[in-house]
Amino acid sequence: MKLWRTIREDIACGAGLLTRLPLGWLRVTGEEWSLSRSVWCWPLIGAFTGVLTGLVFLGLCAVHVPVTVAAVWSIAIQILLTGGLHEDGLADMADGCGGGYTAERRLEIMRDSRIGSYGALALGVCLLIRVTALAALPIILVIPALALTGTLSRAVLPLLPFTLRPARDNGLARQLERLTRNQVLGCLFSAFCVTVLCVSSRIAVLTCLLSLCVAAVSRATAKRFLNGYTGDVLGATASITECVILTALVATGNS
Repeated sequence: MKLWRTIREDIACGAGLLTRLPLGWLRVTGEEWSLSRSVWCWPLIGAFTGVLTGLVFLGLCAVHVPVTVAAVWSIAIQILLTGGLHEDGLADMADGCGGGYTAERRLEIMRDSRIGSYGALALGVCLLIRVTALAALPIILVIPALALTGTLSRAVLPLLPFTLRPARDNGLARQLERLTRNQVLGCLFSAFCVTVLCVSSRIAVLTCLLSLCVAAVSRATAKRFLNGYTGDVLGATASITECVILTALVATGNS
């Protein structure tokens, strides 16, 4: 019973962070809200969001909407489901790292709610890649591809706070400062379970390696330019991972 209450609490916490899905009713009164404990379900939430996006795409194609138009609507629905959280992080990080000359100035720019040239360009390129990649996927691969993309793009996020210190003394991301090895392994294990259900072992190995490469580059960038990670860094990592994985799946699916 205690385990079930904890699972409900973790799913409510993870979904509350990563989506706008109305799952707050899962929260159990009296249970501690722990962002770091909830990381095990982040890949599952990403997979669920991906499946919903895929169903929208297939539904639109079923009523003879052209694939490119269906892809635009599907990605728009996905952004609504996630509240644009990751896209906002990508734009903020691009503005900060592109426009500041010191870590302090970059963090200050990233806190600014206004979007600059670097952020607009990064966001535009990201959306173009996702839309065109989705439109180019073989129809039979759409749901597995989006589930896998959602899974891996969330699975790599805990690796950054586990290996970096927070760039700020406050902020939501600081709650992940004390991530344990077991919590990170739990996240990676749930991602592994989804991955092996979605694609072949060859594609699974390829996409996992690509996801780790994106995480490594994001970590190096955050350490050099910001002296640590922020929530925006995590969001940018998720968005870039989605672009890279979708591109790889298009290449392998059409080969």
